[in-house]
Amino acid sequence: MIAAVAGIAPQTARAASEFPAGDEAYHTYAEMLAEIQAAAVDHPGIVQLSSIGRSHLGREIWMAKVSDNVTVDEDEPEVMVDGLVHAREHMSAEMALALFATLTDQYGGGGALGRRVTSIVDSREIFIVFMANPDGGQYDISGGQYRYWRKNRQPTPGSSSIGTDINRNFDYRWGCCGGSSATPSAWNYRGPAAWSTPEARVLRDFVESRVVGGVQQLRVAISLHTQGRLVLWPYGWTTSDLPLDMTADDQATFVAMGTAMAASNGYTAQQTSDLYITSGSKGDWVYERHRVFTFTFELTLGRYPDDSEIGPETSRNIDALLYATEQADCPYRAAGLEERHCGPFSDDFETGRGWVVNPDGTDTATSGRWERSDPERTADVAGTRQPGNPTSGRRGMITGPLAGGGPARYDLDGGTTTARSRPIRLPVLVGGATHELRFRWSFAHNTKSTPDDRFAAVVVNAGGTTTTVFLMQGSATDRLAFWRTATVDLSAWAGQTVSIQLEATDAGPGSLVEAGVDDLSI
Repeated sequence: MIAAVAGIAPQTARAASEFPAGDEAYHTYAEMLAEIQAAAVDHPGIVQLSSIGRSHLGREIWMAKVSDNVTVDEDEPEVMVDGLVHAREHMSAEMALALFATLTDQYGGGGALGRRVTSIVDSREIFIVFMANPDGGQYDISGGQYRYWRKNRQPTPGSSSIGTDINRNFDYRWGCCGGSSATPSAWNYRGPAAWSTPEARVLRDFVESRVVGGVQQLRVAISLHTQGRLVLWPYGWTTSDLPLDMTADDQATFVAMGTAMAASNGYTAQQTSDLYITSGSKGDWVYERHRVFTFTFELTLGRYPDDSEIGPETSRNIDALLYATEQADCPYRAAGLEERHCGPFSDDFETGRGWVVNPDGTDTATSGRWERSDPERTADVAGTRQPGNPTSGRRGMITGPLAGGGPARYDLDGGTTTARSRPIRLPVLVGGATHELRFRWSFAHNTKSTPDDRFAAVVVNAGGTTTTVFLMQGSATDRLAFWRTATVDLSAWAGQTVSIQLEATDAGPGSLVEAGVDDLSI
């Protein structure tokens, strides 16, 4: 019986599975649990253990949070690391345990590594999932022999086959592109539907639980796999380096971070699809749905490396993993893009970051309200009224993004629509520094427009006072849709907490009005 830790009920091993003779240094599920529980006892100030859910066979999927003030959800950059998504990839669990041991044993220690780890733990919240597929991992070594098992242990309805590849079961691009199999007996069987595996749902639910106040707190995620000694980044579903659902700045950041980590551990850095096409993977889903910079480490050069390789293989990756956690406050820094993305606020609108439409409940627009969406191009004889794409990626903040039967079908009508950002703390300025609001915008109208039609950017302070800092008004002319850049000095609000509010109004009788915003930052 394993002792309970921090209110967690004790567990016993579900099977007497052991690694084959000669590989006893690898951890079984029970040995992993005993080790992390012992660490929690030894380091109660920085370790919090929890189960984030259960596998198909009912095993707890254990996670450790490592941070100072570990019981408090602090406003610190967050990092997620997971191992053993694929059952036979036991070195991935060893890597998760080695990182955990480094963070706990080196915290508060002397020397360069101790100081580095202490700085990381004091300024980050790190979540480590050690065995995301405990059923498969235990089955792979059952009877003291390797079974070359990859999937989970879930039966497939209507088939005698067992198991789904958890890393093909996420719902982004699930079943597309030749990156998985619909055959239940296949090694990369994707399941009968996205999210059909409890293990994928557990990982999904944890990632989604880190959306706080409409903002995803995770900034970097590392998924540990084997084999090939590779550092991989999205996407797996396409060979395009820059598909529409990735921004150029994100792609540059992936390359810069991946290259830096590969230089540290001696691996090869490349896009996931350079290895082979995958679809429905965790990495693609975490990035596309949540815009977390996610990487896959393919450890070792063999399927079942001898346990004498555990120490050397995990040691060579510690620096790279610590680097990833250090970059979590501003991943874009790796690509030299920190000025554009790492100020008090940055939003490319590719994922939800806390904007609220009609925040005061006073909007009067009857159609064409602000939406975070992919705009469809609309045009009439005069020209374009709504651009067909945002300025980067796939989404922007758009009034009535659909085209419908013509440019007037889904345009802004009937009054005003507003969208307000989350509260933004503008630091006190030092020396000659400034706070600069920068965004791309489009505002279009026809000849029936009047000055009462408008597009504005407004600063809302903590007391609710509003100040218009950017304004475009309509006129009895054709204004066509183009993406333009606006720059506004917000230094007057230094030291305050404010929100940015986007406002668009159609007040002219019969006028056609469209507006859009993208890539907004301070």
